This record gives sequence, C-alpha cells and structure tokens, in this order.
Amino acid sequence: MAKSHRLGQVLAALRKEESFLQAEIGKVRDAMAALGGVGKEYQRRQDIRQVKAVVRNVRKMTAAQKKAVSARMKQYWAARKKAKG
Repeated sequence: MAKSHRLGQVLAALRKEESFLQAEIGKVRDAMAALGGVGKEYQRRQDIRQVKAVVRNVRKMTAAQKKAVSARMKQYWAARKKAKG
C-alpha cells in the first residue's frame, strides 16, 4: 500500500506541475500575440480561453410592489380554485 500511496503523490505533483506549465504557455502565447507574432487562429483560441463575466440583471421590488403582486396572485388563484370546483 505504501508504494501506491507514493505513486499517487507523484501523480498529484505531476498534475500540479502540468497545470502550472499550461498557465505559463498561455502567458507566453499572450505575450507573442501582443507583439503581433501570432495569427487569427490563436486570437480565436485566446477568446475561448478567457473567462467571460456574467452580468445579472437584479430587479428589486419595493414593499408596495410586492404587496400588489401578492394581492393579484391571491385573486388569480382564488378564481382558478372557483372555476375548478
């Protein structure tokens, strides 16, 4: 068991090193693109690689608006219940 545990540690270290090297390669390619040494294909890949920010539209209702919606929904459900029964 000790041998497989060490093997797992070695694999974990190698994976960590791989991710570090991938990040470094990305930085080198970005620097090359900034200097104009790379074509459109790299630019497309760079756009894919970038993390896009998600913009959320958060609407905030006032207490009066919430109360009005509540009244309308109560009226709506009462009408549905009456039609069903």
